[in-house]
Amino acid sequence: MAAEPEVVWMPGGVRTEIRLTGADTGGAFCLLLDEPPAGWSLPAHVHTEAAETIHVLEGEFETVVAGTAERTGPGQTIHIPAGVVHSGANVGAGQGRRLLIFSPAGMEEFFGEAGAPSPEAEVDLAAALQSALCHGWRFVD
Repeated sequence: MAAEPEVVWMPGGVRTEIRLTGADTGGAFCLLLDEPPAGWSLPAHVHTEAAETIHVLEGEFETVVAGTAERTGPGQTIHIPAGVVHSGANVGAGQGRRLLIFSPAGMEEFFGEAGAPSPEAEVDLAAALQSALCHGWRFVD
């Protein structure tokens, strides 16, 4: 059984729990639970080395994958292969909850580095961007 999850606060006020790390899964994947607030969005980007699977637990999200927009709600899942441009937004009226799986593992290191320890702590956006780039994120126009 994994240790208690590390909880971090990402830019935009997203509460994120790192539930399983590569150490827990032999490097196969990491599992996170996040809670993006209403109005949250993430610009178009690519994970060069990791596929991302998003399973919505609560709320309504719009994810654009390779130029195609898809709305997802509770119980729906979307998969984004490594190297595919995507963006996302919480388009619902309230906070959402999602399970995120990155495969292979390693992306949890970005969240641990870039996140703040509490909602009151300020996230260093320049450091978060640098960490994202070091962990295979590429932002696109």
